[in-house]
Amino acid sequence: MNGSVQVMGVAGIAAALLVAVSHPTALPSPQSPPTIDTDISSSAAVPAFTTKLNKSRLAASVIFGCTDSRDTASQRQMAAAGVGGIVLLGASPPEDLRSRLRQVQAAAPKGAAPIIASDEEGGTVQRLSPLIYRLPSAETMGSWSKSKLRTTAKKYGSRMVDLGVTMSLAPVADLRVPGSYLDRDNRAFSTSPDRTARAVNAWSKGLRQSSVVPVVKHWPGHGHAADTHEQAARVPSYSSLRQADLIPFQRFIAAQPIPAVMVAHVQSQGLTKPGVPASQSGRAIKVLRSEAGPQAVIMTDSLSMAAASSARGYSPAKAVVTALKAGVDWAMVCTSSITSSVNAIKKALKRGTLQRAQLETAAARIQQLREL
Repeated sequence: MNGSVQVMGVAGIAAALLVAVSHPTALPSPQSPPTIDTDISSSAAVPAFTTKLNKSRLAASVIFGCTDSRDTASQRQMAAAGVGGIVLLGASPPEDLRSRLRQVQAAAPKGAAPIIASDEEGGTVQRLSPLIYRLPSAETMGSWSKSKLRTTAKKYGSRMVDLGVTMSLAPVADLRVPGSYLDRDNRAFSTSPDRTARAVNAWSKGLRQSSVVPVVKHWPGHGHAADTHEQAARVPSYSSLRQADLIPFQRFIAAQPIPAVMVAHVQSQGLTKPGVPASQSGRAIKVLRSEAGPQAVIMTDSLSMAAASSARGYSPAKAVVTALKAGVDWAMVCTSSITSSVNAIKKALKRGTLQRAQLETAAARIQQLREL
């Protein structure tokens, strides 16, 4: 089909993805860390249909490119290549962002315009605030009522859509750990799993009501971690995370029609092997998939970050292939590494390191988000 995506309705895609697994498997007992087959072919996620993409387009479709919001030229190049999404970075978005994004979308192959996303957590992490308005920090908003959270998110999300941005890399479901990296910028709602889950679901509901897709982050919990932009990071053991940190993520997943979950570059005993971040761990991704279900979209945080690449002696492109092999659907990588990442995926397909069926399934999951 000349490299274009064969589009099915959400109902059709969801039915195909769900045909073999109608109920996600329960998470393994914390006393017995999971023994997991990381071969995607053994999961029931492969749909009955395939998207008709050539190898280059298929490789690009599972890339989530991040770039400065003012770099329209790079955004157009990404869109023309067929990337699945573009994340806008930087603190100074152009005043004519809406018209620029129209140009970006127009550069994409028919039926495969990239999803445009931005970090809109509130407080210090809010890319579009100069064009919309400043939100309080998550810590402040964590004390609000569910109604106020939902209403605020809906209003803010409507303004995002007006600008052409339809995905928010928020809310943060990590617990607040006093003195931690995230806590220094007040990026977490609460120290309480219940209060955090309540805020996460209320905020997500408001975004959904404005036609913005929420992406919960940073699974399995970044509250205890160091800054993964700069170094490798460890969090408590898997059995400990299950007692508190994972609760907000589980409740978000249960409330969403199609959950979108961002995986962190953190290591956790019993969940990841030593030295392997969750974003590149077949064991961790299989655990998340078993809870989130076959229709969920699992994406990485930026694989250009040190904890995912340089701290492991990896290039970002190698980190992308490793993450996809582990079972993620969408690999985030920044501008300078996108071409090398697409080429690395193509080589991995040729060598059999990655399976085409797996990437077709990932592309189908991402397509569902376009149709929400």
